[in-house]
Amino acid sequence: MLDEQVVEAVYNAALEYIYSVVPPKLIEDLDIVVGLDEGEVTIEVRLVTSRPGEVDQKTVDEAIKVASEKADELMRKV
Repeated sequence: MLDEQVVEAVYNAALEYIYSVVPPKLIEDLDIVVGLDEGEVTIEVRLVTSRPGEVDQKTVDEAIKVASEKADELMRKV
């Protein structure tokens, strides 16, 4: 699997998770950055909504967890 495919799949996993728990109309700002360097995947997520900050942080933490699991799964296949 190409690096670009891994990055795209991990990005999509995070995005799909966030959209599954946060209605899009509540999302004011969303940034997802996925990097791959020498077999190491990094994931950063910033979410701003009209909901309380602690709710957003829990969503971000879970999105990173889901994306990390996807990254681990894909990297085992490489």
